[in-house]
Amino acid sequence: MERIIEFLVITLLILVAIIAYRYLLKYLSRGNVNQALFCELYSLDHEPASGIVSFYFVCPELTHVSFNIWKGDEIIQQLTSKEYEKGGHLLKFQTDEIENGVYYFGIETAKQKTQKRFTIQN
Repeated sequence: MERIIEFLVITLLILVAIIAYRYLLKYLSRGNVNQALFCELYSLDHEPASGIVSFYFVCPELTHVSFNIWKGDEIIQQLTSKEYEKGGHLLKFQTDEIENGVYYFGIETAKQKTQKRFTIQN
């Protein structure tokens, strides 16, 4: 009879430990970001960039997107600032409109700011 009680107590302790572990995981994952709620920005196919380049991004839902080109912290050119439907979008840009050098392109929405580095060499 003592062995049965010991077995039940050990089983109960294991179950309590499992439940406590699951609550701990749930508590620690509260701050995680759900990537499915954000636009996805893709890198350029050719580096360094020259001529006409295509910037591609995907929106998970109707989203207001500002697409900019930065040199450091300064916006050099804004390519667009409007609502985009769910799905993929392509923006074309003529690289000879700005000097050769290292720049950043990216999107800004109400939820995010995403930038990628690229080099212009005309």
